[in-house]
Amino acid sequence: MTPDEVRMLDNQYALLFIRGERPIIDLKYNTFKHPNIKLTEDGGYKPYLHGNVKNVVASISINTNVNDIKNKEYKDIENYEILIDEEIDKYLMYESKKDN
Repeated sequence: MTPDEVRMLDNQYALLFIRGERPIIDLKYNTFKHPNIKLTEDGGYKPYLHGNVKNVVASISINTNVNDIKNKEYKDIENYEILIDEEIDKYLMYESKKDN
């Protein structure tokens, strides 16, 4: 298809690109008609809370009380680092290889 043909494509169609396959023109699916829409926030279900305690590997809670900081309870607070999942996985793989 030329860029003009893509722009003129009827709104009910979508172009689907899958790696290693030829592009496909298909009808769009109305996700609001899916039977599991009721399990999403758009369907009235409670929103998913990211960082919920049951979903975390570890958590850090820091009280920012000015008196505690003045009393040097947090003197080495700059020595902490927050890691993303990929960094944790990389660290754990490194540690397991080191142990072997």
